[in-house]
Amino acid sequence: MSGLRFGILPTPIYGAETPYRQHLDEARELVQTCEQLGFSLMSCGQHYVGTELRYYQPVPYLAWLGQQAPTMQVLTGIMLLSMNHPVDLAEQIATLDVVTDGRAVFGAALGYSDREFRALGVDPKTKIKRFEQGLALIRELWSGKPVTSSSPWWQVDDVLPAVLPAQPGGPPVWIGGQSEPAIRRAARLGDAWYAPPFPSHQGLADLRKIYLRVREEYGLSTDGEFPVRRELIVADTRAEAERLARERSALRYQTYKSWGLSGQHTPTEAPEIDVESQFILGSPAECVDQLGRLQDELGMTMFLFKAHWQGLPHRDAMQQVERFGTEVIPQLR
Repeated sequence: MSGLRFGILPTPIYGAETPYRQHLDEARELVQTCEQLGFSLMSCGQHYVGTELRYYQPVPYLAWLGQQAPTMQVLTGIMLLSMNHPVDLAEQIATLDVVTDGRAVFGAALGYSDREFRALGVDPKTKIKRFEQGLALIRELWSGKPVTSSSPWWQVDDVLPAVLPAQPGGPPVWIGGQSEPAIRRAARLGDAWYAPPFPSHQGLADLRKIYLRVREEYGLSTDGEFPVRRELIVADTRAEAERLARERSALRYQTYKSWGLSGQHTPTEAPEIDVESQFILGSPAECVDQLGRLQDELGMTMFLFKAHWQGLPHRDAMQQVERFGTEVIPQLR
């Protein structure tokens, strides 16, 4: 058991009521501390017209954060590809890759919020076609070769882009999702499936099997990255960790429900949150054991950790980061 890598999520916990300088100062402290503790990646996601939580747009935000911790990769985890124009997104991600000197990873998924689709004038019935055709166009635009592409939503005629990523062919593409169709799509079109925290431990294992089976069916490698997000609480005892997990998760999942997150492997009611089947919990030694099993049994190559929760003071979240970084990470290197 060795070689596991770790990522951190500077996840939003504030709305508009919190001064932006506080938001930025705390994010800077988080990524700089994580860099010192041996984390190798930071991940920021995308939402639009948020009211409960303030999501700074990930490309400029990661360009700034990447300068605060210049050894860490930067992951757009995730971009709402079906709501974005692929020509613009291709150049935005290429620019991010350039200004971070080849440290970008492109994470993308469909999106689910009707509020966001309405605000952007996108018919959600078209989201799968927009995603699949848009991703194909993005890869073509990163190829360095002339591109011609036509769809109901764009027309590109024999264009040779000058804005290219630092990484030849473009950053790795990690596709998020938690339903079986989403996992099949990730297996066909992505370089990795970016596993979200919502499926149960058994659900995660079942979806991983589907991913690997589809990769084999298409003659694609099954030895690549497997980045996994699981909620994790480290405490002196498992009982304490379970209590903290229930307290911290309830408000977050209520927010997801208000945005419209639903479907397969999605807990949306606080009473339904089974922290024992979804979270990694316990003492440092217990967390090491559970993470080690994910690595050994499912092939996890990177674990992405979120320490911040709505309503949790920043100093308490940083204590979780310090404890995870000093008592858990060294045992898994």
